[in-house]
Amino acid sequence: MNLHNSNDDEVIIAMIDHIEKFIEKPNPVFDNMPICPFVNKFRQENKILYKVYNFSYSEQLGLDAKVMDLINEFKTDKYHEVMIVIHPDKESFSLEDMKQFNIILNNLISPLGLIAFTGHPLDDFNIDGVYTRRDPFINFTVQNIEKVNLYAEKLKSTGYYQRWTLENLKYINHLEINQNV
Repeated sequence: MNLHNSNDDEVIIAMIDHIEKFIEKPNPVFDNMPICPFVNKFRQENKILYKVYNFSYSEQLGLDAKVMDLINEFKTDKYHEVMIVIHPDKESFSLEDMKQFNIILNNLISPLGLIAFTGHPLDDFNIDGVYTRRDPFINFTVQNIEKVNLYAEKLKSTGYYQRWTLENLKYINHLEINQNV
């Protein structure tokens, strides 16, 4: 799963560019903090593991078995804080299929103490009009749930969640298993 070709490099570079220019930039909707206040530190410290992989999902067959191989590899990795698996085909999944993929994936990995978030070019999740998961490529991000909850707890004392609706909070609570954001 290492980088094999320049197309993989281009996909990763495009995602990093999106992270730097959008996810890491201060935004008034988040009390002038970045969409993800912790990603810059992870990126600067090279704590993000990027994988380009043509993962698949279907209602009949379920998840691609190689996805779990990648997750198990990440779980045993003592260095990286985040793994982003990027699908190089921007049209490989409908938004609804990606949402279903995320539910199934989280059901499988939550016993491992992990959580997944997805991104999609058409993702409709937004905070006060800021589409936080509308990424240039279909992808999923995996992190340790305890650490995600610690980061969320740190943000509670700020204005970060001030413009989140009850629906926004319920949506992340359903996925992120954090009942007190």
